[in-house]
Amino acid sequence: MSTMPRSVLRHRPIYSEVQEWAVATPRTTTQHPRRTQRAGALVAQARQAHPVVIIGLSMLITLLLLCIVQGIWNWGHMQLDTWQYGYPRSMQRDQVVGHEVGHTLSHFEAMNIRGQIYVLEIPGGDSAGSRLYVGPHLVGANADLAPVILTFQSGSRHPDMFVEVQGLVIHFKNTGKTYVLASP
Repeated sequence: MSTMPRSVLRHRPIYSEVQEWAVATPRTTTQHPRRTQRAGALVAQARQAHPVVIIGLSMLITLLLLCIVQGIWNWGHMQLDTWQYGYPRSMQRDQVVGHEVGHTLSHFEAMNIRGQIYVLEIPGGDSAGSRLYVGPHLVGANADLAPVILTFQSGSRHPDMFVEVQGLVIHFKNTGKTYVLASP
Protein backbone atom coordinates (compact mmCIF):
# COMPACT_ATOMS: atom_id res chain seq x y z
CA MET A 1 0.00 0.00 0.00
CA SER A 2 1.14 3.35 -0.75
CA THR A 3 1.30 5.99 1.83
CA MET A 4 -0.01 9.44 1.37
CA PRO A 5 2.39 12.30 1.38
CA ARG A 6 2.34 14.48 4.44
CA SER A 7 1.31 17.57 2.51
CA VAL A 8 -2.11 16.09 2.03
CA LEU A 9 -2.79 15.70 5.76
CA ARG A 10 -4.81 18.36 7.43
CA HIS A 11 -2.96 20.51 9.91
CA ARG A 12 -4.44 20.46 13.38
CA PRO A 13 -3.74 23.33 15.78
CA ILE A 14 -1.75 22.56 18.84
CA TYR A 15 -3.98 24.73 21.09
CA SER A 16 -7.35 23.45 22.22
CA GLU A 17 -9.02 26.82 21.77
CA VAL A 18 -9.23 28.09 18.26
CA GLN A 19 -9.59 31.79 17.62
CA GLU A 20 -11.83 32.55 14.71
CA TRP A 21 -11.75 35.79 12.88
CA ALA A 22 -14.86 37.19 11.28
CA VAL A 23 -15.12 40.13 8.95
CA ALA A 24 -17.19 42.88 10.64
CA THR A 25 -18.20 44.61 7.44
CA PRO A 26 -18.61 43.03 4.06
CA ARG A 27 -16.23 44.01 1.39
CA THR A 28 -17.12 46.95 -0.76
CA THR A 29 -17.09 44.81 -3.82
CA THR A 30 -19.90 42.59 -2.44
CA GLN A 31 -22.27 45.46 -1.50
CA HIS A 32 -24.84 46.61 -3.97
CA PRO A 33 -25.39 50.38 -3.63
CA ARG A 34 -28.96 50.28 -4.94
CA ARG A 35 -30.01 47.61 -2.46
CA THR A 36 -28.67 49.48 0.58
CA GLN A 37 -30.42 52.70 -0.43
CA ARG A 38 -33.71 50.87 -0.87
CA ALA A 39 -33.36 49.05 2.46
CA GLY A 40 -32.68 52.34 4.29
CA ALA A 41 -35.72 53.94 2.69
CA LEU A 42 -37.89 50.99 3.74
CA VAL A 43 -36.67 51.23 7.35
CA ALA A 44 -37.28 55.00 7.44
CA GLN A 45 -40.73 54.52 5.92
CA ALA A 46 -41.61 51.83 8.45
CA ARG A 47 -40.71 54.16 11.37
CA GLN A 48 -43.04 56.96 10.24
CA ALA A 49 -46.59 56.75 11.62
CA HIS A 50 -49.64 57.18 9.47
CA PRO A 51 -50.98 60.77 9.54
CA VAL A 52 -54.34 59.60 10.95
CA VAL A 53 -52.52 58.02 13.92
CA ILE A 54 -50.62 61.26 14.55
CA ILE A 55 -53.83 63.34 14.37
CA GLY A 56 -55.67 60.91 16.67
CA LEU A 57 -52.90 60.95 19.26
CA SER A 58 -52.67 64.73 19.17
CA MET A 59 -56.45 65.01 19.66
CA LEU A 60 -56.29 62.60 22.61
CA ILE A 61 -53.44 64.54 24.22
CA THR A 62 -55.34 67.82 23.67
CA LEU A 63 -58.45 66.34 25.31
CA LEU A 64 -56.45 65.16 28.31
CA LEU A 65 -54.80 68.57 28.67
CA LEU A 66 -58.20 70.30 28.52
CA CYS A 67 -59.54 68.03 31.28
CA ILE A 68 -56.50 68.76 33.44
CA VAL A 69 -56.72 72.54 32.84
CA GLN A 70 -60.46 72.54 33.59
CA GLY A 71 -59.87 70.67 36.85
CA ILE A 72 -57.17 73.11 37.89
CA TRP A 73 -59.40 76.07 36.92
CA ASN A 74 -62.35 74.74 39.00
CA TRP A 75 -60.11 74.01 41.98
CA GLY A 76 -58.60 77.52 41.81
CA HIS A 77 -62.03 79.14 41.55
CA MET A 78 -63.24 77.16 44.58
CA GLN A 79 -60.14 78.20 46.56
CA LEU A 80 -60.72 81.88 45.70
CA ASP A 81 -64.33 81.61 46.90
CA THR A 82 -63.14 79.94 50.10
CA TRP A 83 -60.65 82.74 50.75
CA GLN A 84 -63.25 85.44 50.02
CA TYR A 85 -66.43 83.94 51.54
CA GLY A 86 -65.12 81.24 53.91
CA TYR A 87 -66.85 77.97 54.63
CA PRO A 88 -69.75 77.81 55.09
CA ARG A 89 -70.14 80.52 52.47
CA SER A 90 -71.14 83.77 54.15
CA MET A 91 -71.04 87.52 53.65
CA GLN A 92 -71.43 90.35 56.15
CA ARG A 93 -72.56 93.88 55.51
CA ASP A 94 -73.50 96.95 57.58
CA GLN A 95 -76.23 99.15 56.11
CA VAL A 96 -78.74 101.83 57.08
CA VAL A 97 -82.14 100.33 56.24
CA GLY A 98 -84.53 102.26 58.53
CA HIS A 99 -84.85 99.51 61.16
CA GLU A 100 -82.20 101.06 63.46
CA VAL A 101 -82.55 102.64 66.87
CA GLY A 102 -80.12 105.53 67.20
CA HIS A 103 -77.15 106.04 64.91
CA THR A 104 -75.84 102.47 64.75
CA LEU A 105 -75.91 100.69 61.39
CA SER A 106 -77.86 97.45 61.01
CA HIS A 107 -75.70 94.36 60.57
CA PHE A 108 -76.58 91.71 57.98
CA GLU A 109 -75.05 88.30 57.47
CA ALA A 110 -75.99 86.13 54.48
CA MET A 111 -75.09 82.44 54.83
CA ASN A 112 -75.22 79.29 52.72
CA ILE A 113 -75.46 76.45 55.24
CA ARG A 114 -75.61 73.05 53.54
CA GLY A 115 -77.44 74.56 50.55
CA GLN A 116 -80.00 76.52 52.58
CA ILE A 117 -79.78 80.33 52.30
CA TYR A 118 -80.26 82.37 55.48
CA VAL A 119 -80.01 86.14 56.05
CA LEU A 120 -79.61 87.35 59.63
CA GLU A 121 -80.50 90.98 60.39
CA ILE A 122 -79.37 92.59 63.63
CA PRO A 123 -80.96 96.06 63.74
CA GLY A 124 -78.59 98.81 64.87
CA GLY A 125 -79.02 99.57 68.59
CA ASP A 126 -81.58 96.76 69.08
CA SER A 127 -79.99 93.32 69.02
CA ALA A 128 -83.11 91.85 70.69
CA GLY A 129 -85.05 92.63 67.51
CA SER A 130 -82.89 90.35 65.35
CA ARG A 131 -84.64 88.62 62.46
CA LEU A 132 -83.78 85.59 60.34
CA TYR A 133 -84.91 85.54 56.70
CA VAL A 134 -84.96 82.16 54.98
CA GLY A 135 -84.12 82.04 51.31
CA PRO A 136 -84.25 79.17 48.84
CA HIS A 137 -82.77 75.72 49.35
CA LEU A 138 -80.20 75.02 46.65
CA VAL A 139 -80.03 71.61 44.99
CA GLY A 140 -77.31 69.96 42.97
CA ALA A 141 -73.70 69.00 43.38
CA ASN A 142 -71.67 71.38 45.57
CA ALA A 143 -74.73 73.50 46.40
CA ASP A 144 -73.13 74.28 49.75
CA LEU A 145 -70.15 75.90 47.96
CA ALA A 146 -72.16 78.60 46.18
CA PRO A 147 -71.26 82.07 47.51
CA VAL A 148 -74.07 84.36 48.70
CA ILE A 149 -73.92 88.05 47.73
CA LEU A 150 -76.01 90.58 49.62
CA THR A 151 -76.79 93.99 48.06
CA PHE A 152 -79.15 96.84 48.87
CA GLN A 153 -80.92 99.19 46.50
CA SER A 154 -79.48 102.56 47.35
CA GLY A 155 -81.08 105.98 47.18
CA SER A 156 -83.85 105.67 49.77
CA ARG A 157 -84.13 105.57 53.56
CA HIS A 158 -85.69 102.08 53.32
CA PRO A 159 -83.71 100.20 50.66
CA ASP A 160 -84.78 96.78 49.39
CA MET A 161 -82.50 93.80 49.96
CA PHE A 162 -81.28 91.55 47.14
CA VAL A 163 -79.72 88.14 47.78
CA GLU A 164 -77.83 86.65 44.84
CA VAL A 165 -76.72 83.02 44.73
CA GLN A 166 -75.91 80.82 41.70
CA GLY A 167 -77.26 83.46 39.33
CA LEU A 168 -80.60 83.54 41.19
CA VAL A 169 -81.65 86.90 42.66
CA ILE A 170 -84.12 86.94 45.57
CA HIS A 171 -85.79 90.30 46.22
CA PHE A 172 -86.84 91.21 49.76
CA LYS A 173 -89.08 94.31 50.02
CA ASN A 174 -88.50 96.71 52.92
CA THR A 175 -91.74 97.49 54.79
CA GLY A 176 -90.10 100.01 57.11
CA LYS A 177 -89.84 97.59 60.06
CA THR A 178 -88.88 94.29 58.41
CA TYR A 179 -88.28 92.62 55.06
CA VAL A 180 -90.81 90.46 53.21
CA LEU A 181 -90.26 88.33 50.13
CA ALA A 182 -91.31 90.40 47.12
CA SER A 183 -93.73 88.73 44.72
CA PRO A 184 -92.34 88.22 41.21
